[in-house]
Amino acid sequence: MSTRRCALDADTQRAGEQFARVLRPGDIVLLSGHLGAGKTTFTKGVAAGLGVRERVTSPTFTMVREHECHNDRGITTLQHCDVYRVESLAEVLDLDLGELAEESAVVLIEWGELAESLFGREVLHVTIDIDDDDARTLRVEGLLDDERRDALEQWAQL
Repeated sequence: MSTRRCALDADTQRAGEQFARVLRPGDIVLLSGHLGAGKTTFTKGVAAGLGVRERVTSPTFTMVREHECHNDRGITTLQHCDVYRVESLAEVLDLDLGELAEESAVVLIEWGELAESLFGREVLHVTIDIDDDDARTLRVEGLLDDERRDALEQWAQL
């Protein structure tokens, strides 16, 4: 597990942008945290790090937004999902979130704990907690090879 503290929203967004360097095509990232914890702010940073040029907003009502990426790492699409309004695992299944993780895409799922059982251990899980002083603590867990684990440790120290 890697942990990073972010005092401001701008720090959370910057953490997301730097986290994008750890991602590879086909990754699924589950984002968890209370309402207002910074899941969308973090996602905006990831999008910037992947070269998304359009505005990124929460897909709470559309559930999935697709963004074109421009980078040299083979990630062509960011699928930004929000399952906050989903009421059952059956509804999550209907979204076919696993199908969104095509070979050249990265999938970020806000309120990801609702979809966790669909993906098993082959995901990265980012939990964002609000601290007593309104700062954010980001915890990242998941199975990574040594190279990505080292990159994640470097990310935690920034």
